[in-house]
Amino acid sequence: MTDDVLLVEQNGYVATFTINQPEKRNSLNPEIHAGMVKHIDRLSEEGQTRCLVIKGQGDLAFSAGDDLKRAPGDPGPQPDPDKDPKLQWPHRKTVEAIFDAPFSVVAMIDGYCVGGGLALATECDMRICTDRAQLGIPPSRLGIIYDYERIQVFIDLVGPAFTKELFCSGLRINPQRALDMGLVNQVVKPEDLESEVYTLADEFAHNAPLSLREHKRIVNTLVRRNFQGSALTAKDIGSMHEAQRVARDSHDANEGRVAFAEKRTPVFLGR
Repeated sequence: MTDDVLLVEQNGYVATFTINQPEKRNSLNPEIHAGMVKHIDRLSEEGQTRCLVIKGQGDLAFSAGDDLKRAPGDPGPQPDPDKDPKLQWPHRKTVEAIFDAPFSVVAMIDGYCVGGGLALATECDMRICTDRAQLGIPPSRLGIIYDYERIQVFIDLVGPAFTKELFCSGLRINPQRALDMGLVNQVVKPEDLESEVYTLADEFAHNAPLSLREHKRIVNTLVRRNFQGSALTAKDIGSMHEAQRVARDSHDANEGRVAFAEKRTPVFLGR
């Protein structure tokens, strides 16, 4: 089922996940989340991806949120690990998989991006939306409370005041307001969305994988420590210094220096 509702494509160093439920405005369910975790972990292990784009099928919605027709707590059809061990549900959540991925993840947003759809978009590293997108987080209008991990992502992104506004009002906001909040990185015309997103993805794809991975990891560490009000640990600092040392001595760092001197585009190998 996951292969039908989540389409996975690879074009060079850029991968694309398409939420493929246009008849349901690309609503999300546990199978889609499990598929994302499985494929993100696979791409991470294979080491050939430098950017992942997540989008919805069609132009009506990135995702209109979680499938509310499913009964609360219903995880959907469970795989039988005795028949196929590959179908076991991952224990990790989508936010953890995206956070840990050694590549940048970009949400490509058009149409509705609300509820669980907006939560998924905020878990990505960057968000580019059209000027007709509608963004909102309506749990207070449904009488439900989101997991604290998902609320934490919003706080990390836009701060506590805007997070309270989004969650407590439940109102949808326009793209310019989202841009002002810092909820999205860029707002473009619908006809320019694909070219803008994949131009950015190609920029990532041509950069050094070690630098991409470690810059993302360092930013994530600093944001989390800052919010927690805790100092960097000796392990944190040692890990960052080691990453700098490895990158400085890498093939790619030498290639970058040589290519700069020769006035050509560097060819990075990720080592």
